[in-house]
Amino acid sequence: MATQFQNADARAGLRRLVASEVSEALTRQPGLAKTVAANTAQIVAAVAAAVVALPPAQQKRLKNKSADVADMIAALARDDAPAGRLVIPDPTKVEPRKGAGFGELIDLEEGRRRLSDYATKAPLEEWAGPVAGSSALHERGIARSTLHDWQKRGQVVALLAGARKHAFPLEQFVDGRPVEGIADVLKIVGHPRRAWLWLVQQSPLLANKRPIDLLKQDRKDAVVEAARTIFEHP
Repeated sequence: MATQFQNADARAGLRRLVASEVSEALTRQPGLAKTVAANTAQIVAAVAAAVVALPPAQQKRLKNKSADVADMIAALARDDAPAGRLVIPDPTKVEPRKGAGFGELIDLEEGRRRLSDYATKAPLEEWAGPVAGSSALHERGIARSTLHDWQKRGQVVALLAGARKHAFPLEQFVDGRPVEGIADVLKIVGHPRRAWLWLVQQSPLLANKRPIDLLKQDRKDAVVEAARTIFEHP
């Protein structure tokens, strides 16, 4: 059972103060009711303001029983007394929807046709940087069997070039091996082209630096975290 204030008057006073702070905050900004996250942040701020307003003796008591504060606040919200409930007012204004909607619906083939009118083909090297096939990499000291094993294990970026052949971006290799972290990014992104395109472009999550450059600086953790933020869905 949650520890309660022994002093009923002090408990009721805190309840009213918290309810007043929260209600006033949400009344000033009715739009906060749109998202749970915004509501939660505002309520936390209001509770903090309420606690600051308490006499020093009660603040000290709260500090000594900090583990019980969360249970106490939850108990206040469940109180049967109407005056003790936290009342969140409904927004006074409703913002109308804006925009023209999706427009006409078209089938898949028509969509592809229209998309092809805007899309332009670009050589692989133009966006991926220098690439090489298995034969060229073999001449650089990377055995075909080793390269095939890396590709099979998802440890190297292999970009399809043509019907069946693969090209391997040279930037991903250091001392004849894939940079550590390539496999992690490939696993998160799930598509070699998408993964490599992200790796060679500046990322706002990484101070506008290229993820591939940070991998070469042994900053794998930062790159992997950024990849998860962008590509993993909650």
